[in-house]
Amino acid sequence: MHRFWDSYISKIVGAAAPKRMIEIGAEFGWNTEKLLQWCASHGAFLEVVDPAPHPVLHDVLARYPDRHRFHALKSFDALAVLPPAELVLLDGDHNWHTVYNEFQLMFSSAVRSKVPPPIVVMHDVAWPYARRDMYYDPAGIDPADRHPYALRGIRPDVSELVDDGLNGHFRNATHEGGLRNGVLTAIEDFRAAWPGETRFWRLPFFNGLGIVVPVERVTPALLAVVEGFFTPEALLAACERLERDGMAVRVELAAERQTLTRRSEALSRARSRILELEQEVAELRAARREAAATEAA
Repeated sequence: MHRFWDSYISKIVGAAAPKRMIEIGAEFGWNTEKLLQWCASHGAFLEVVDPAPHPVLHDVLARYPDRHRFHALKSFDALAVLPPAELVLLDGDHNWHTVYNEFQLMFSSAVRSKVPPPIVVMHDVAWPYARRDMYYDPAGIDPADRHPYALRGIRPDVSELVDDGLNGHFRNATHEGGLRNGVLTAIEDFRAAWPGETRFWRLPFFNGLGIVVPVERVTPALLAVVEGFFTPEALLAACERLERDGMAVRVELAAERQTLTRRSEALSRARSRILELEQEVAELRAARREAAATEAA
């Protein structure tokens, strides 16, 4: 999600001007640090939720001791006890069950506290997990809401898992699409079931950024910012950024191919030299046997 900060998330945060935020799923703390910098500059506070953070996250948090509180909890456990926030950044477990119930917890808590539900900015609303579940902890998912899964990879436009696809080290649902499958499906189902009105925008690149805004939190400033993401100029800038990102990947792949080619050529030369040495050894052994036989005669 950190790739969205400069052009998108920072502008949403600036327009919403929250005093309390929640970040679910911090991992390395790349986005966390930007949020904490904003909190330090604007007198705001951040609740950071991650049950399995990377060690470097604690280095980030240590630089802003008065602007955060860390919770080494799963999102359900944290949201059950935290007071409502004005804005939530959601990048936790990427499956229907988790996302749908995270929204239920956040919005129901706001209703009980008689405050508007939060603005939610979330990741993975595009491929590969828009319409496919992934489970960090399958045992923690209600079996009725859990699809069959496997440690195999994903390819675009292929429902079945493959051996050489993306994210093969994750527990991915064995099929794409259908009922209660994927992050985007969870948002759509929640908005259809929730009695209040919400607005939803989706940026379909870098795995997708979703923006859910309850109508109670829609302001002219926020609306201008979010709708500005979809102007021709903004979309052209996004295309240029995607092209740079794609070219960087192609350069990296080309470098990897060159490295593999050099190593393959070196291996081929080594094999040829081994064959030559084996032939020389065989000839020396034959000559030795012949000399031994002559001496014996």
